Amino acid sequence: MKQTGQCLCGAVRFSFRQPTKNLQVCHCGQCRRWTGGGPLFGVRVEDVEILGEDQIGRFQASEHGERCFCKICGTTLFWRMQGKSVAYLCPGVLDDDGGMTVTEEIFVDCRASWMPPWEGASQSTEANEIAKLEAFLADQGRNQ
Repeated sequence: MKQTGQCLCGAVRFSFRQPTKNLQVCHCGQCRRWTGGGPLFGVRVEDVEILGEDQIGRFQASEHGERCFCKICGTTLFWRMQGKSVAYLCPGVLDDDGGMTVTEEIFVDCRASWMPPWEGASQSTEANEIAKLEAFLADQGRNQ
């Protein structure tokens, strides 16, 4: 069943399949700056269709990542690997955000000192995430 979502002003709209209600929380320094201090929350999505693609601003935050936002209202929309499809949306853009649970925290060693960990969520450090990224990129290189 397709879900829907949009930015604050409605210029960017999404329809997608949401296979899980699990939230990933990223505490890396870039995400904390991008969100104004807190972590970036993301929910896994598939089969994303975007209306208003021309209103999406893109910032190449690193060699591999791209941060995307509405050019009109500034809503944080998603982070993705450059050249890849959207895999996670920020849950604030979902029309129905009910029933979600934080199940995974990444870059936990970068977590703001004032923010406690989510009870029951898996914890992954910056070193763990860099190792996962390197393995992913190596696999992508083998599959090209």
